[in-house]
Amino acid sequence: MNGLIPPPDSLGIPSPPVIFHFLSILTFVLHVIFMNYVLGGSIMVAVHEWLFGSRDHAGQANSLMIRIMPVALSMAITMGVAPLLFVQVIYGQFFYIANVLMGAFWLSIIGLVMAAFYIVYILIAKRPVSERASGLTRVGVLLNALLFLLVAFIYTNNAILTENPQYWADIHSGRSWVVVPDASLWPRYLHNVIGAIAIAGLWCAVIGRYQIRYHEHRAEAGRWMVKMGLHWAAAATTFEILIGVLFLYTLGMDKIKDFMGNGILFVGWSISLMTSLIALICMIMAMMKPDNPKLLWGSIGLTVATLFGMAMGRLLLRMISLENFVQELTIRPSHSSLLLFLVTFIAGLAVLAYLIRLAWTLPDRTDASEA
Repeated sequence: MNGLIPPPDSLGIPSPPVIFHFLSILTFVLHVIFMNYVLGGSIMVAVHEWLFGSRDHAGQANSLMIRIMPVALSMAITMGVAPLLFVQVIYGQFFYIANVLMGAFWLSIIGLVMAAFYIVYILIAKRPVSERASGLTRVGVLLNALLFLLVAFIYTNNAILTENPQYWADIHSGRSWVVVPDASLWPRYLHNVIGAIAIAGLWCAVIGRYQIRYHEHRAEAGRWMVKMGLHWAAAATTFEILIGVLFLYTLGMDKIKDFMGNGILFVGWSISLMTSLIALICMIMAMMKPDNPKLLWGSIGLTVATLFGMAMGRLLLRMISLENFVQELTIRPSHSSLLLFLVTFIAGLAVLAYLIRLAWTLPDRTDASEA
C-alpha cells in the first residue's frame, strides 16, 4: 500500500457508494454541457475571429457566442461543485493528495479562470454585434482560448494523478515534475478538448437556430452559425472517435482487459460508442438539410446520451485504477442529508429549465436599438 495514501474519512459516508456514483455521473454531465461550451466555444471563436472576422456574418456570430460565455462559464462553475463533492466523498484521500502534490499549479486555476472571465467581459464591451474584428479582439479571444486550454490541461493532469498513486512518491520526493509521466496524458487531454469542440459546435448551431426563429435581422448570421456549428461538431466528433481509440490503447492491456465487459458501467460506455456514430450521421444529415431542425435536435439528444455513456466509462476507469488502493468505506446512513440535496438539486434544475425556456422565447434587448 502506498504510504502517502491517508485512510478514508472515519466518519464514513451517509449512503451506499452506488448512489454517489450515480449522482456523480449525472452532475458531471450537466457540468460538462456548459464547460464544453466555454472551452470549445473559446477555441471556435478564436479561429473564427482570426480567419473570418472581417465578414459580417462571422462577426455577428462571434459577438453572440462571446455574449453567452459569462453565463455558460458561471453555470459550468456552479454545476462543477457537485461532481467535485462526490469525488471527495468516495475518493477524497486520492483527490486531495493529488491537489496537494500539484500545489500552486492546482491553485492557479482560480487565477486563470478569473483572468478569462475578465477578458470575456472586455471582449463583450469591445466587440459589439454590428462591428468586425479588431486587433484587440483577435488577441483577446486567442488569449482567452489559451487560458481555458491551460485549465483543461491542469484538470486532466489532476485526474490522472488522482487515479495513479504510483506516481506520487516520485513527485513528492522531487524526482519527477507534477506533470504525470503517463502515456495516456496527451491522448486524454486531446480527447477532452476535441470533445468540447464537438459540444460547442452544437451550441453554435442552436444559437444560430434561435437567431433564425426569433431575430429576422440576424437570420443570415444564424444560418452561418448553424452551418459552421454543424461542421465543427461533425469534424470534432470524427477526430474524437479516433483519439478515443488512441486513448484506450495508451491505458495498457491490463487496464483494457479489466475495463472490457466490466458491469453496467461498461454497458453504458459501449452504448455511447453506438450513439456517437449515429450522432455523427445525424450531424452530416443536418449539414445537408440545415432547414430541418429535427436533425439538429436529434444530434443533440444522441450527443447527450453519448456524454452519459462516456461519464460511465470515466468512472469505471477510475474504479479500475484505484481498486488496489481503495479501502472499504464505512456507511453511516443519514437519509436527511441525501433528501435535502435531492430536493435542492431538483429545484435548481427546475429553475434552470425555466430560465432557459425564458431566454429562448423572450426577444433580445438589442432588437429595439437595432431596428
